[in-house]
Amino acid sequence: MLTSKVSRKGLTNIPAKVRKALGIEEGDILVWKVDEKRKIILVEVVKEPTKYLKGKYNDPKISYKSVEELADEIVLREL
Repeated sequence: MLTSKVSRKGLTNIPAKVRKALGIEEGDILVWKVDEKRKIILVEVVKEPTKYLKGKYNDPKISYKSVEELADEIVLREL
């Protein structure tokens, strides 16, 4: 079992073994799903969207902000 402590500000670290096992990298988005009845949290990793767009599309209108806004809309639809 891996553990991490929550700070006074509600921050915590993701243990290195968890980051490695799930391929979590800087810029990735974590989607938190709470099951209040069972007192558990499920965390889904959403890979940083622009990382996979670089070099794939030759469109100067594609920016991190526009992709992030679209990703936020998609994530919110899932909740």
